[in-house]
Amino acid sequence: MRWRRAIRCPSAEALVIAACAAIALSLRLYQLARPGYLLGVTEYDDGVLFGNALRLVTGVIPYRDFAMVQPPGSMLLMAPAALLAKVGGTAWGLAACRVLTASADTANVVLIGLLVRHRGPLTVGVASGLYAVDPDAIAAAHTLLLEPWLTMFCLAGALMIFDGDRMTADTRRLVLGGASFGFGAAVKIWALVPLGVAGLLLVATGRRRRRLRPAAALAGGAALGLGVPLLPFVALAPGAVARGVVIGQEVRNADGHGSPIGRLADLAGLHLLPVRVDNGLSLLIIGVAMAACYAAAGIRAPRHAARRRQAALDTYALTGALAVTAMLLWPRLYYSHYGAFDGPFLALVIALPAGLLSARLGTRGTPGGRAAVAALAVLALVAAGTLQFQAESRLRGIQAAAAAAADRLIPSGACVLTNDAAYTVAVDRFYSDIKGCPPMVDSFGTLIAMATGRSRHVSASVLRPVVELWRTDLGRAGYVWLTGNTAGQIPWDRQLYGYFRGHFRLIGLAQPHWSGRFIPRPGLYVRVRIVR
Repeated sequence: MRWRRAIRCPSAEALVIAACAAIALSLRLYQLARPGYLLGVTEYDDGVLFGNALRLVTGVIPYRDFAMVQPPGSMLLMAPAALLAKVGGTAWGLAACRVLTASADTANVVLIGLLVRHRGPLTVGVASGLYAVDPDAIAAAHTLLLEPWLTMFCLAGALMIFDGDRMTADTRRLVLGGASFGFGAAVKIWALVPLGVAGLLLVATGRRRRRLRPAAALAGGAALGLGVPLLPFVALAPGAVARGVVIGQEVRNADGHGSPIGRLADLAGLHLLPVRVDNGLSLLIIGVAMAACYAAAGIRAPRHAARRRQAALDTYALTGALAVTAMLLWPRLYYSHYGAFDGPFLALVIALPAGLLSARLGTRGTPGGRAAVAALAVLALVAAGTLQFQAESRLRGIQAAAAAAADRLIPSGACVLTNDAAYTVAVDRFYSDIKGCPPMVDSFGTLIAMATGRSRHVSASVLRPVVELWRTDLGRAGYVWLTGNTAGQIPWDRQLYGYFRGHFRLIGLAQPHWSGRFIPRPGLYVRVRIVR
């Protein structure tokens, strides 16, 4: 009968989690409801990630038959949507992926709440609420990107290995938690960072004689979670997997620009403020406020446990936040949606001491102070949600006129070669009925994988295999759709440019501005006879 009472009388923590999840889902679905955001083009990466799955379900092997620079986890997750796309079309398949990603990111709000539910409704509300309105998390959830799925598997792993404030001693839970972290690494190798933090914490908090056993169980589960999806592709193309996933991505991070202060400001969501602020001063104020909150809370539970050591959950949250933030500050390459992976840790390091501080105020006979903390938290979350809603109202994706033009100019089943697969996916021209059509999905990934992660500004000998691949693929294509400036994706030289100009004619979707020597104008081209 206990389960019936639980259904009739949900706990305060469950109600708070449900409310935060509803807010999160509303913001993410409203984002998808903006013009062009469900069926249009808003990103480069989603076309690549879904395109990989579309190739896989037709029997084309990634890494071996075409370049891929991500681990296979996201491709395997999207394989069911890719199968449905063979019936309903790739545009609706991508739309399904976007809805699934928004749902996965909403699940992250629930997982954060479950992780801290033993700390009370205020802690749950701050932790889940902060992630629900996190600008970087919402940006990552607008389409098929890796961070929402990566975060989901890492939070699920943390939920398995933590039993309240302590780390569990249950070997089965540790293995399952490690497997969840491991599959998270199969989505994106960043999952190894929080996994490593959890492993070190297990060693540090374990009993002397059996200190390594829990960490070994966690590591074994992680090896299983990562190895099962990865090893089949390693067996088929070991060199290509190493070049694309490990070497290429590592060297790629040497490109890009941006100051650490700017990234920290992005992680803090300062760009949403209606007025311009000094990032350095604002970050200093936030840091001082968080330090004061930690000092006031004492990183301890209320008076009855005042002598207890710092809880393992607090240590994991703080150490994980420092490690993930440092990871995001280290490489030169950075995009806003990267910050979504730091969102749960930042939410936890704010929520945990805030909840402890509120509990201490309540036990010292000042319930008014506890109510004030809760009121401030609610006001802050409402303000952040309002700012996020206003930012989303200005979003626009690809125009319907462009999609209609592409649908008219490109026959169904034609062989289309493009530098941005998101466009061919969005207009249902990704698949071809012509035998021998090039399987390339990721033009930029192909460049960094075949050039060992280096940019196009390297020697001609390094770029020669990539140039030859494009020359071969151009020879097989009936249409070529170039979007934006292709200089960073296609290694144009005099010979490749000359071949293109002699074999293809611009027929539409031309963009007005472009620059660069031996770089074709962006637009849609059709194959013609050689001009002599």
